[in-house]
Amino acid sequence: MRLGFVLPTRHRAALAITAIESLLAQSGDVSVIVSDNSSSEDQARHLADYCGATRDPRLLYLRCSPVLPMPAHWNWALEHALAHSDATHFGVHYDRKLWKPDQLQLLAAACASAPGTLVSYGCDFTYPTQSRIGAWQAPVSGKLYEIRTSRVIDMVAHGMIYEMGHAFPVLSNCMVPRQILERMRDRFGDFCDSSTPDAAFSFRFCAIEERYRHLDRSLAIIYAFDYSNGLSLFRGNAGGTWDDFTRLWGERPWLPEAPIPGLSLGQNVSFHEYNLVRRAVGGDRFPLIDFAGYLRELARALAFIQDPARKAEMRALLESHG
Repeated sequence: MRLGFVLPTRHRAALAITAIESLLAQSGDVSVIVSDNSSSEDQARHLADYCGATRDPRLLYLRCSPVLPMPAHWNWALEHALAHSDATHFGVHYDRKLWKPDQLQLLAAACASAPGTLVSYGCDFTYPTQSRIGAWQAPVSGKLYEIRTSRVIDMVAHGMIYEMGHAFPVLSNCMVPRQILERMRDRFGDFCDSSTPDAAFSFRFCAIEERYRHLDRSLAIIYAFDYSNGLSLFRGNAGGTWDDFTRLWGERPWLPEAPIPGLSLGQNVSFHEYNLVRRAVGGDRFPLIDFAGYLRELARALAFIQDPARKAEMRALLESHG
């Protein structure tokens, strides 16, 4: 049993180094595969020099070339991790995530309890507000639950992504057995190379597996949300890291399979990924998205939009759809 953490990063050498140190300080059998997608030579050199000087056999540094859009980079990093690591389970690790002391062994034990089953887990958050730093600690039971993927599909179809909380199996909160990743590649051609790698993985996983386990504990802390693509999108595509994301994305169509195509608001990107998998697998496993629930889920993101004019525009758009 070895847990392999794939740490994709871009222009964030200092954050990545802190994340690496957090992982290597944990007890247990772990490998860390750092994949650097930086176009900044200074940032890449800083991170490469650190990894080389560490001389820890558990740490592997990779440089992605040419530079790729984020979803393609995550997929590239996972492919190289499978090829260069003997880990039995893999997870994508944000460079903005730090582990609490001695928590990795709890995750390893959960994976060992059912070695062929994906295990998801929770995290706490710290985030900036107007005047201070806020902290959000998930209410947890400490228990290990088994969840049917059909339940995840049903919740998403009814616009209840928020209600799933950390039990929603996105790529960055899961440890995935190697054989599941290989089956996913066989079925879909890649793991997560779509509009958003986290949700692309989620629905592909739900298409090929019947169950997973959720460790209802907050094992790590996610921070530095100024560097979050997701939060930048939720706030209205202005500033943050979203400009860099869209520049790398290029002129390709954006969210054409979403119920409201092309709309950059809240979880619309997840509904786009749901419909992509629904079309690919056919049959009755993925029902049509309930439009009222869909609008309700999108409307949650209005609270994050900082520009009053854009918030009013988005509210009016949702109201025009019902």
